[in-house]
Amino acid sequence: MLDPIKRNLLKYTLLVDGIVCTAAGAGFLGFSSLVAEMIGPASTGGVIVALGAFLVLWGLFHLAMSRQDMASAGGVRVAIAGDALWIVGSIAVLVMGWDGLTSIGAAFIAVMTVAVADIMLLKMKGMSDRRRVAVV
Repeated sequence: MLDPIKRNLLKYTLLVDGIVCTAAGAGFLGFSSLVAEMIGPASTGGVIVALGAFLVLWGLFHLAMSRQDMASAGGVRVAIAGDALWIVGSIAVLVMGWDGLTSIGAAFIAVMTVAVADIMLLKMKGMSDRRRVAVV
């Protein structure tokens, strides 16, 4: 049952990441003031709208790559680098903005950071598998 996913790990990871990012971005756009209130005074509705718009575009980028028979290595590297920047930025917000976060906001950011790290590792594994298959 999982064999098609194992063979196409990178493609499915890009697809799932694209769907989740686009949906999260749309949610941030639609509920920006509620999300900003949940996160705490360190966040404003405008910041959440900007983040939502970015996530929609980021998600569409991933969806476009997932539709390709073989996603470009450069595109996947951009996706991995973007994930790494997201992780570093999230950790910075948690450390530097701790006083401006609610408990729910800090937990939300921490959980999203772990989720992005997991997705990034799956992309890296998918790229590694693809390179290994190309060599064999």
